[in-house]
Amino acid sequence: MTTPQTRSDVLRDQATEALRRGEALLTAGDPAAARPWLARAHRILPEEPAVAFTLASALLNLQDTAAVALFAQAATATETREAWLGLAAARWQAGDAPGAVAALGHMLAHHVLPDPPAPMAGLADALAAAAGAPGWCGVAADGPDRVARLVCSHADGVVITVDGHGVAASALPPSGRLSATVAGRALLGSPIDLGRLRRVEGFVAAEQGGVAGWAWLPADPDADPLITVTDAGGATVLLRAEDTGMTAVRPLSRPRRFVVPSALLAAHAGPFRVTGPDGRDLAGSPVDPQAPRRMAAWIARQAARSEPAAGPPQRTEVPPDLAAPAALRGAAAVARSDPRRPVAVVVPVYRDQALTLACLHSVFASVPADTPVIVVDDAGPEPGLAAALDALAAAGRITLLRHATNQGFPAAANAGLRAAFARTPRHDALLLNSDTLLPASRGVSWLERLRAVVHAAPDIGTATPLSNDATILSYPHADRPNPPPDVASVARLDRLAARVNAGVAVEVPTGVGFCLYIRHECAADTGLFRPGLFAQGYGEENDFCVRAGHLGWRHVAAPGVLVGHVGGVSFGAARTALIGRNLAVLERLHPGYRALIEAWQGRVPALDPLAPARLRMDARRWAAARAPAARRRAVVLITHDNGGGVERVIAGRIAALAAAGTRAIVLRPVADPDSDGGSLPGLCRVDDGSGAYPNLVYHLPRDHAALLRLLRADAPVAVELHHRLGHHPLVPALAAALGVPLDLRLHDYASFCPRISLLGPDGRYCGEPDQVAVCEACVADAGSRLGETIGVAALRARSAAEFAVARSVVVPSADMASRMRRHFPALAPTVVKLEDDGPAPRPAACGMPVKVCVIGAIGLEKGFDVLLACARDAAQRALPLSFVLVGRSTDDARLLATGRVFVTGPYREAEAEALVRAQRAHVAFLPSIWPETWGFTLGVAWRAGLAAVVFDIGAMAARVRATGGGQVLPLGLPAPAINNALIAAGGGSLAAGQQDRLWTRQHST
Repeated sequence: MTTPQTRSDVLRDQATEALRRGEALLTAGDPAAARPWLARAHRILPEEPAVAFTLASALLNLQDTAAVALFAQAATATETREAWLGLAAARWQAGDAPGAVAALGHMLAHHVLPDPPAPMAGLADALAAAAGAPGWCGVAADGPDRVARLVCSHADGVVITVDGHGVAASALPPSGRLSATVAGRALLGSPIDLGRLRRVEGFVAAEQGGVAGWAWLPADPDADPLITVTDAGGATVLLRAEDTGMTAVRPLSRPRRFVVPSALLAAHAGPFRVTGPDGRDLAGSPVDPQAPRRMAAWIARQAARSEPAAGPPQRTEVPPDLAAPAALRGAAAVARSDPRRPVAVVVPVYRDQALTLACLHSVFASVPADTPVIVVDDAGPEPGLAAALDALAAAGRITLLRHATNQGFPAAANAGLRAAFARTPRHDALLLNSDTLLPASRGVSWLERLRAVVHAAPDIGTATPLSNDATILSYPHADRPNPPPDVASVARLDRLAARVNAGVAVEVPTGVGFCLYIRHECAADTGLFRPGLFAQGYGEENDFCVRAGHLGWRHVAAPGVLVGHVGGVSFGAARTALIGRNLAVLERLHPGYRALIEAWQGRVPALDPLAPARLRMDARRWAAARAPAARRRAVVLITHDNGGGVERVIAGRIAALAAAGTRAIVLRPVADPDSDGGSLPGLCRVDDGSGAYPNLVYHLPRDHAALLRLLRADAPVAVELHHRLGHHPLVPALAAALGVPLDLRLHDYASFCPRISLLGPDGRYCGEPDQVAVCEACVADAGSRLGETIGVAALRARSAAEFAVARSVVVPSADMASRMRRHFPALAPTVVKLEDDGPAPRPAACGMPVKVCVIGAIGLEKGFDVLLACARDAAQRALPLSFVLVGRSTDDARLLATGRVFVTGPYREAEAEALVRAQRAHVAFLPSIWPETWGFTLGVAWRAGLAAVVFDIGAMAARVRATGGGQVLPLGLPAPAINNALIAAGGGSLAAGQQDRLWTRQHST
């Protein structure tokens, strides 16, 4: 069975196809034709650096200054040579000489020169002159072994030193700081970090009894890295990673794949270290292809021992990688609570001096003075960091352990944990990543609060705090990244957590290793991490927690503590591959683990065990943002969560209320992630439009009283009901419950039509029949879009009752007002236009061929079928007519397949007008087939200078007639006639033969 594509899958496929077409045109030397396709790909995937880079390359060829921002996006996201070169060229072309110098200087200092370097030499000469430098320099690499040599544009009088010692340009050492000067003045590109140029990114895993992986040098992407495989006895196998056929492992990367088959390793014993030319292990190393087979054999032996063919059952033996360290053996089998037990902080360290030292100093400032701090230097590559750790050790601030070779996070953590657990008297341990920030506490420290949670019950083995980046324990957003932390924000949020969640423990399926408090007895029972299985790390703490759980230990979250976490610093570009490999290892070790975590992460907010703790924190932050009581005033805005024009109105209301000193309280249903536009029954989210309070979620009717308390504290003066779609019935009734006026803002016809848009089962405007029975039959055939079970008669009765008690009923257009009065004769709505139309453009003769601009998200109601039929007719009759859809549709592929429609991809509201202007269209066509109540896209078309063609229905037709800003066509006009009108509106005309073919088609049926 084929798995249905998600929305994100569809978008990625669309972007990939657009990128493919654009790259083909760019390769063919036609950047102008490539630009719209590449721009479409970028609009669909705006955060994808590879797409941004390719579009920037086309724009650079077209001398478009928009290339600068795109190259900057690609350069900062990927740190690739080509992106920095492109940025330098784009800035120079745009007249930004200092910016161009900075970009080229960065490239020269951090990357090997392209081979050959001649194409960039002219730009480099110009930028060196602009910078006032005597020339420029860079490192070139020659031959299969990439022997480094210095290339200088200024040959005379260049002094070359590495770490202060003179060297020859052709004999550069593998590492050190290279300086190139002339008469004491540095060349552009100097100084150069030679060690950085040799840094390898790569990944290795077991594959069919052998090992396989990939590697590349980001600073020297033309190189085929030399890979060394070393067995347990020190014997080596050398090979070169040179298979370039694999896909990029990150944007703009150029990895080489390598394979060491099992036959080549048959004479060698594992585990195997796999290192690059810089001598450092690739992610995933060491790797042992035979480990799964040995584990399976061990399990088979234990089964044989437990049920032998003869004799009594034998005692099972513990596999070496599960055994507790010697220091822990003999620990008490039954734990006891000891809330004053000493704790040692363990920090494995590898790289990033600034971040690591910030972490350590935040530890020193936030834990009791007698707390041992054990740092494990896992053979990090930064001499400055090593020296700083030596100084801290000499000052007695830390106990420093140092590995001679890099062994990975699990092994480094084990070294520190063994040292912690070996201390007398018995210690617990706090395992801490070096990219964390610890909160300074005014009262009880974060560490003491974690200890109190663990020792609150004898079977709690680990505790983990909340953090901005802690997967299932993240706050405030648990489903997407939160902003990076700083010292002040971490301290503020931790104080909040301690205030509202003091002593709270919530059982979780696993602890999270960024900050994991481990009870001594739990480690004694369970053993430590398994480096042989998890290499550099990720998943080792999950394996530990599952094993501990099997032995009866519980793992809890401590939402009364919050620790900052930058996240992902140590793994680099191989992180994704390492995570994927280790997740597979976890699943093999503990079948069903992945489903357990996915089920936990996929819980609806009301069922998430951490939801109450997160809600308490959000509620306290919400209260802290209130104005003083004397000036407190709020308006509650009830709306749906489907975006569109309603969302634009809500944003305007939030801004208007803020300008008046009134707080906007926005109530939305909680979206159902497993449905297209659906919501979760009974869940209501409160926000102020900022998105800063994702956990203010109330489950109705259970939390009705709590919701009322929150709202009353803000002194509401009115409730504006913009849309009830997706809401529990108690939400639209909040005005009465709060005792404030109700103002109704109508945006569509959900008050009397369960279909909302007045389209019948045939996808056409229904004509609004008078007979309720006809409407009931329509809903029975086509279905309701209200998300609730209510008949047409009951719906209209409910709406009439709401209209009767409302202080005001506001609609955006006279057309809507007249339709509402037809169904509710007692209603006297107030018309408030959503924007000022101003003087609309007049149709103008523009010549041939005619280009028509369609704007917005084009679904059935917005005229998708009409647009598709027009495009197909234009192709069949070979009309001088094309369409560009500024936005997206329900099926871009079908529109693009006509050869007459180009689809730009989604846009932001702020850029709509400029994007429409950029299409250089002759006329706008807004093919909505339902009675629009306003139509923001009409205003976009007019502000972009285009007259608009619309159908004779709804507010847009009335606005066009009132302003003269376009043409109104009969609703239901066939596609050939629509196309004729569009050509005429664009100032064109049909040839006689095309008119004859049209007459023949119309009269042959």
